[in-house]
Amino acid sequence: MNKKDLNEIPLRRKLGIAMVETYNNVYEKSQEFFAQYELTSQQYNVLSILHDAGTPLSTSDILKKMLEKNAGVSRLVDRLIVKDLVEKNINPNDKRLIDVRLTEKGESLYAKVSDALPEVDKVYGGLTDDETETLLFLLSRIRK
Repeated sequence: MNKKDLNEIPLRRKLGIAMVETYNNVYEKSQEFFAQYELTSQQYNVLSILHDAGTPLSTSDILKKMLEKNAGVSRLVDRLIVKDLVEKNINPNDKRLIDVRLTEKGESLYAKVSDALPEVDKVYGGLTDDETETLLFLLSRIRK
């Protein structure tokens, strides 16, 4: 888009464009970070949910807690099984349900990635703490 075209766009639409461009930039950088660990951000999110739960969860429970709602939770879990990061077992109380839990390897990788997460936060390094708080407040107002 050239500068003249951008000036003809309504202000709030410019905001929408800027938000999408910012999201894409931040998302791309986060995916690069997780790729170092042979994960996607969605796979890490599943590991985090299972770690925080401290107990096995069904795929529907995982989906409810995910940051990025993704109907493909079963496929995410299957990919994590192939990597030996999680395992599935039949729920002893309800044979229709499948419980998913972290393996030792999954716990270990979760801890390693979590310790390195401050690297991801550097994408916001151009903002002061006050600016970050203001932006969080403004984004919450947009979501309401």
